[in-house]
Amino acid sequence: MNQAVNFFWTILCFAPAVAYWAASGALLWCFIFIGISVMTQLIPGRLLQLSTNPKWYEGLGVKFIRKFVQHGEYINRLIRKSQPGYGIIKHKANAAQYLKTIVMYERFHLICFIFFLLTTIHSFINHYNMLTLLMLGANIIYNICPILLQQYNRARVLKLDR
Repeated sequence: MNQAVNFFWTILCFAPAVAYWAASGALLWCFIFIGISVMTQLIPGRLLQLSTNPKWYEGLGVKFIRKFVQHGEYINRLIRKSQPGYGIIKHKANAAQYLKTIVMYERFHLICFIFFLLTTIHSFINHYNMLTLLMLGANIIYNICPILLQQYNRARVLKLDR
């Protein structure tokens, strides 16, 4: 169930970028942008965390976003109908593992964020206006929202340890 949600958002949000690169034919720039995006993994994680206060993220609407993602409220509710004890963090050992998962998700979306951003700028410069707008929206939905959500989750888990 969780992977179906992930697959849906991935296909929906990558479609404008794929359409742009197919239409523009500028695949060299595509590969350069992929390389630049992957290099963001060199940025220390502590520099990326915007806040350690979960309430700050809630003010940005993260609780609303959380409803529609994998391991989100709606999906978890469906899973719990057949698996009543379903949950991600059941004890401290799960929390440590979950923090590693959060870092992995956040890093993936950071790579995608930079790639989408560079692709959006390239498409704007080349006057692909509709694809530019679609990629801008996709970047917000597919990358900015999940990055904020992962940072919110990290802040919540770290607050449990205190």
